[in-house]
Amino acid sequence: MNESSLMKYVRGSGCASKIGPADLSGILCGIELLQDDNVLAGFMDFEDAGVYRLTDEIAVVQTVDFLTPVVQDPYLFGQIAAANALSDIYAMGACPKTAMNLVCFSPKHYDLLLLKEIIKGGAAKLKEARVSLIGGHSVDDVEIKYGLSVAGVVHPDKVIRNQGALEGDLLVLTKPLGVGVIITAIKEGLVAEDLSGVAGAVMATLNDRASEIVQRISAHAATDVTGFGLMGHLSEMTGASLGVELFLEEIPFIPGAVELLASGITSGALHRNKAFYGPKVEYRGHDPRMDLLFDPQTSGGLLFAINAGDRHALEQLALDAHQEVAVIGRFLETGESKIRIR
Repeated sequence: MNESSLMKYVRGSGCASKIGPADLSGILCGIELLQDDNVLAGFMDFEDAGVYRLTDEIAVVQTVDFLTPVVQDPYLFGQIAAANALSDIYAMGACPKTAMNLVCFSPKHYDLLLLKEIIKGGAAKLKEARVSLIGGHSVDDVEIKYGLSVAGVVHPDKVIRNQGALEGDLLVLTKPLGVGVIITAIKEGLVAEDLSGVAGAVMATLNDRASEIVQRISAHAATDVTGFGLMGHLSEMTGASLGVELFLEEIPFIPGAVELLASGITSGALHRNKAFYGPKVEYRGHDPRMDLLFDPQTSGGLLFAINAGDRHALEQLALDAHQEVAVIGRFLETGESKIRIR
């Protein structure tokens, strides 16, 4: 098996990009669905995962995510895909418990050892997360895809939603940006091995410690940064009346990502994100880092809002958990959903 050949099977972007909110609203328009008061979060809320109340003290949190290869190594790809799928559970303040594999693979075209390595990588990441693999489903498909359906649990009163931030709250990010442009460079064979390794490590890192901090700090709102980029997922947090002031100098980027973007390496998903969310952004001047704010991320970090008075507690919790955090902005009451870059 030639591990370096994995990326040649990719036809799509590889990033965990998604159908946009406007597209989804149009698709679902007119479709009648069961109304159930126990559904605490569903697709109409554009939350990271669905939440269903089972009892007064237990709610099940469900999500599903899969993607095409984003790195050359099939084992690492399995780890990344698993971490990416688990992330939505962590973003809701829940604890993942079970997972089921989702596999698209053609034994007629590829060696089954390739699939075994992908599954091994995913299983290793699930073991790290203390999540039980209980089944799965496969489809014969020439384009390789892998991911997971994940279920977790949370107290119904402790679900953390993507909206709920308050005026004056600080905005916190737990992983650096830039994996989207690096994935594009990997596919085109234009990235150094060390940079590819850094991006792979970022994507394969679980958001479990970040989620624990979100819960212990009593964050007012949280989401994870994936296919819509920082700007897209931040826009979901602002609602209709909150604005955000972003501190560009405080936003972490993977070293080398800005240089790749400046060299002309980009993706269609980045431009789609910029076209859709760009009108909400106010920025004077030009900075090459700006486009990376729209860069679609795979298995990105958590983005959450905390009371400004909890900053010291946040930093202490992060230090104790060996978790990187960056305060990258603050929420403002503007009467409109706007993102201003400082």
